[in-house]
Amino acid sequence: MSSRTGKGPATSTPVADGTVTPLVGLADGDDPLSEPTAGAVLHRVLARSARTFLLNDAGIVPGAGRGDLRTVPAPEEPSAGHLADHPSSGGAIVTLDGAPRRSTEMERIRQSRVACRRIRSNLRTFRLLFDPVWSTSLRAELSWYADCLGELRDLHVLHDTLVSNGPLIVDGDELRTIMAIVDRSIDAAESQVDHARESDRYSRLIGQMLLLWDGPLLTGKAGKPAETMLPELLTRSWRDVRGAARTARKSHDDGNLHQLRIRIKSFRYGCETAALVEGGPARKTARAAERLQRRLGDLHDAGLALGWLDTLADGHPDLAATADRLAIVERALAARARKGWKDDLKEVDRRWRRWQG
Repeated sequence: MSSRTGKGPATSTPVADGTVTPLVGLADGDDPLSEPTAGAVLHRVLARSARTFLLNDAGIVPGAGRGDLRTVPAPEEPSAGHLADHPSSGGAIVTLDGAPRRSTEMERIRQSRVACRRIRSNLRTFRLLFDPVWSTSLRAELSWYADCLGELRDLHVLHDTLVSNGPLIVDGDELRTIMAIVDRSIDAAESQVDHARESDRYSRLIGQMLLLWDGPLLTGKAGKPAETMLPELLTRSWRDVRGAARTARKSHDDGNLHQLRIRIKSFRYGCETAALVEGGPARKTARAAERLQRRLGDLHDAGLALGWLDTLADGHPDLAATADRLAIVERALAARARKGWKDDLKEVDRRWRRWQG
């Protein structure tokens, strides 16, 4: 384990019972932190994700004081300085991740959804370290907003797939007709997201993101050493993966493989968190899990595209033949994604066992 101490500012993490746990190791880079508490590591990870969300989810700018949040058009070239304005941040969050706001709407949506998933996964995997009422409520709100973004993300993926593969399969007029339908669906999904962003519920979610920036609500157990607590709690997540894997092996339909994808994704995020104290073995396990997650994600995207094409054919009989031709490509992509998932799972298992000794 690296002996490097954190370079970040001295700060602290509030605990649910009113005590304070010192926060150490708020530093840039991927080297393992030196002897932090579990709460310190979780603060770092959750603060990074909160910053990613605030930067990339369109139109969110912290105001001059706590609770004074404004939803305004995002600047053309936003910078980390917008987040540093929060009076209780002390600028600490800017040191966590220098990544800028992404340049395209598709990438911003993806970053926002990943941030939501990462926060939810860490709250679930390490739930014994968080105030249960607060964390359960926040997980529900993150799920709500991720679902709001989900349809828009899926339509963008479909759009890009049609742009790439469509010209090879159907003629220009048919493709333009289908793309116009996709574009109208994207416009409708964007309107739904805009409506969600104008709601009080969304404003409260932004307030929770700022709380994650300052420090999550923790239990007394969060004051214990991270290298002891995080791997121990991560074992529960691995059991979830094994259970989903057993079900998928018995019947590897899309639904079971999707559940495995959900579990392996949560496990991956937990491994990435633990890697801040465990280093290489945890990081290698996370990378193996990511490979399996991506494979199963490709399968999921192909399944969504097939469902959309079926709906298109039902609603537009004149385009049914065209939809069938496009579906052939999606079925081929799905078949390719199915191959090798068991081998990828074995590699995750091998990395996990090697790490755990």
